[in-house]
This record gives sequence, C-alpha cells and structure tokens, in this order.
Amino acid sequence: MTLFQSEIKYFLRSPLIWLILSLTAFLSAWSFLLSIELFTTLQVKFAGMSDAPTITQGILTPFISSQAKILVFITSIIGGLSYARLSHNNGWSLLHLTQYSEFKIVWQKYSALIAVCFLFILPALLAVVSLSIISGIQWLPVIAMSSGLVLLMLWMLALTMMLSSFFSNSGFAILLSLIVLMALLLITQSGLGAGWGKNYLQIISPFYQFFQFSKNTIPIASIAYFVFGITLFLFIVKVRITHKRYVL
Repeated sequence: MTLFQSEIKYFLRSPLIWLILSLTAFLSAWSFLLSIELFTTLQVKFAGMSDAPTITQGILTPFISSQAKILVFITSIIGGLSYARLSHNNGWSLLHLTQYSEFKIVWQKYSALIAVCFLFILPALLAVVSLSIISGIQWLPVIAMSSGLVLLMLWMLALTMMLSSFFSNSGFAILLSLIVLMALLLITQSGLGAGWGKNYLQIISPFYQFFQFSKNTIPIASIAYFVFGITLFLFIVKVRITHKRYVL
C-alpha cells in the first residue's frame, strides 16, 4: 500500500471526517438554495433597476465565497491531522524506515489531502456548473471563481500541513491552523491601514487574493501568490521531514 492510499484509507475510515462531510454538505445545500430563493424573491425590485445584479453577482459569487469560509474549518482539520498524528503509533519512525524520498512523502500526503478535500467542495462545484448551464450565463466568471476557490483550498492545505509538521498534538495543530486562517480572513475584512489609500495588510491574506477572482478576470498576480505560497509551505514540510529523519 502506498502512502497516498494509506492516507486516503485513514481519512475515509474516520467517523469525524464523515460527520464533517455531512454537516458541510447540509450547509452548502442550504446556502445555495437560500441564495436562489433570495435572488428570486428580489426579482420584482430588480426589474426597475438599470444595473440590476446578475445571477453571477446575486447567487454564484456569494455562494462560492461562503464555500471559502467553510473550507477554513475543513482544511484546518484535515491539514492539522496530516503530520501531528504521526507522533502516535510510531508514525514518524515508519516514515523514517520507508524508502520514499522526502519529496515523494510530501507529495503523496499532499495529494491524498487534496483528494479528501475535493469530496467536500465537489458538490458545491457541481451545483455552480449546473446553475450556469441552466441559466446560460457566461463561463469566464464561473471558471475564474471556481479556480480561485481550488487555489485557495490548495494554499490553506499546504499551510496547515506545514503547521502540523511542527507539533505532536493533533488537537493543538488543528486549533492553531484554525486560528491562523481565521486571522487571515479577519484581516481581509478589516479596515486597518486603509487611511493611507490602500490596505496593504489585506494583500498578505489568501482571501483577498481569492476575491480578485470575482472580478471577471484571471488575476495573474493572485495565481503567482498562491503558487509561491504552496511551494514555500511544502518545501518547509520537506525540510521538517529531513530534520525528523536525521533526529531519528
């Protein structure tokens, strides 16, 4: 059994993961239907407006934004468990004995976490695609926002994996990951530094970069931000594994 298969098996056999999956599926379905209901109810008021919001602005953008906030909890739990749990049952010792290189260990574990996280966001993405087909809206905003959501998920997973590699307590790793991601989300919504004309503090937040995908364009700078962050975090995890192997 490969490390990828072992990780998938661990998460799919965990009751906690299935409980979270059920809750997030309910929240996603509820928020999607609520967005449609509110948009439909306000159609009478929109009829007299020259710049009435479109389906993309009134339904898809708020719905995908809500998925980004749900992913904060999902990635904190899944990423927090990735390495911190190895301190139990001689997990680090088993990694030390394996013939895999540090890069292959990081990549296989990261790929497994991505596969598990896609279980959570796949229903939401299918709902977005279905509504886009039925309503016949332009595909560029849909593709841009969906791509931004996936990149945000990959970035948060890499960050939480990195944090998890520094701790031996899974609960603490999950809590710290949640605190860090919530702080980054609050930075995006704050007005600190706005008096200088631009809130430069917000730019460091992945959620600020994610919201750039809702402007009907493909923001190259935001893509570079996510790719650089993912690469940096995974490299730090690789260094941590090398250090652990040297110590063991």
